[in-house]
Amino acid sequence: MLQNLLRSYTQMDVPEGVRLHFIIVENNDRLTLQDIVEAFRGQMPQWPVQYRLEPRLGIAFARNRVLDCAIDAGIDLLTFADDDETVRSDWLIQLLAERDAFDLDIVGSPVRLAPPGPNTSFWEKLVWSGMDRMNKNSEAKSLRNRDQGRVDQVRIATGSWMGSLPFFCQTGLRFDNELGLGGGEDWRLWADARKLGAKTGWTPHAIAYETVSRERLSIHYQYRRNRDHCLTEFRAKLKNRLLATLLRLPGSLAGRGLTLCIYVLAIPFTRGTTLVRAASCLGSIAGLIQACMGRTSSHYDRTSGS
Repeated sequence: MLQNLLRSYTQMDVPEGVRLHFIIVENNDRLTLQDIVEAFRGQMPQWPVQYRLEPRLGIAFARNRVLDCAIDAGIDLLTFADDDETVRSDWLIQLLAERDAFDLDIVGSPVRLAPPGPNTSFWEKLVWSGMDRMNKNSEAKSLRNRDQGRVDQVRIATGSWMGSLPFFCQTGLRFDNELGLGGGEDWRLWADARKLGAKTGWTPHAIAYETVSRERLSIHYQYRRNRDHCLTEFRAKLKNRLLATLLRLPGSLAGRGLTLCIYVLAIPFTRGTTLVRAASCLGSIAGLIQACMGRTSSHYDRTSGS
């Protein structure tokens, strides 16, 4: 998948006057991607390609290493795409256009699901369909917020992201390393950036595509993903506003329980597409309960894809 991402970078349109600098950080105890990186360097000889190791396991550690490398290199703008994605040829142009039009500190854009592979089973395609439906609904909601002047309310994830590095230099803002392998570091960064006065935005035109590995095309994974995400978010709320969060907990559990019942009842009438929503909702309920019990998330202690 990393090779697919780098291949899409070689086909990416670069605006006139823009210089690129690629940074690849391997989150591992040793470097293992030398051949892939060297092949990419050979395809892009006009731009520097930095390859670094981050031995502390956790996405936040890896992202912060990229951020620090970019700042040390004197770069003005940093973009992120995940190693299970590809970007459209005009991706960089569209991110820059939105950033320049509104003088944004952080800008994000949609990450759509790439079509499932030819060997995908019927059940996996059913799960993919449910994931795709949820993803499209989320993108449509972001677009409505943008059109209605509420673009600053769109939560920005780093799957497709551009940040102004002077803002990070001035504020010292970084991804939260305390999240470890739990994930959610990108939404946490967006929330922290807004508190520090960041101007954030979102464009529907800079498209990236996520390759969903077969290991993630399961109901159990959808349950686990939302359980762990909710666990991380709710722990943060308990830490910051303990009493108010606990007082709202019964209502939140009741509301999610009712939603779960609706999704389950709708499964026969939606050709199974609400099955993924039901699993996600059940996972969020489990996440709330486990957060109250002091559990922490280690969502990314297991990786998938190739």
